[in-house]
Amino acid sequence: MDPERKLHVIVVFPPAAAPFQDKDADRAETVGHLKKRILDAFGLTEGTASDGSTITYQLFLHKTLLEDMNQTLGQLAGDASTLQLKLAQQVTQG
Repeated sequence: MDPERKLHVIVVFPPAAAPFQDKDADRAETVGHLKKRILDAFGLTEGTASDGSTITYQLFLHKTLLEDMNQTLGQLAGDASTLQLKLAQQVTQG
């Protein structure tokens, strides 16, 4: 695996009209940093809603929840040139 080789990242968020795409993502970028960029791109924020519920967003690779925010995109993608993820909203009633 060439760490210098860029990665095409696609993130699907069902309510969005189009997926987030970065055709030149750095394989050394962490999941946490990517998540922040994705939330910014979709205009989303995590936190407490006006009704007291808590809104968070989670990233999935296939059906696996990505919990380690320090994991790199290169570690997730391996030798693949494209990494496709899904963003899901979780609402916890307050």
